Amino acid sequence: MSPKNADETISKIDSMIRVLSKASPHGNILEEGDIKALNQVFPEDQLKLADRLEDLIVFLKDEPDNKRKILEVHDLAMDEFGHVRPVHDVLDSVKTYFLK
Repeated sequence: MSPKNADETISKIDSMIRVLSKASPHGNILEEGDIKALNQVFPEDQLKLADRLEDLIVFLKDEPDNKRKILEVHDLAMDEFGHVRPVHDVLDSVKTYFLK
C-alpha cells in the first residue's frame, strides 16, 4: 500500500530501513508482504538498499527543498531496487510528495 502523505512516506522509509538492517522494532507500518519482499532482496544488497534509503531520508527530513539531491538519490535507488514492490511504491510517493 502506498503512503498517503509526506509524513507517512518518511515513516515507511524508516520502517524499511529497520527491516533491511535487521533492527527492531520496525513498527506496524509495513504490511507482511512488504516485509517479505524486503527480506527476499539478496543479503549483500539489503545493506546497500538500506544505505540508499538512509541517504534519501536525510534529505527528506533535513533538506526537503533540495530537490536536486532528493531526485539524484531517488533515481539511483529506483535504478538499483525499483523492481522490489515496496521500494517502488515508496519511491513513487517520494516523487509525488517531495518532487512536485
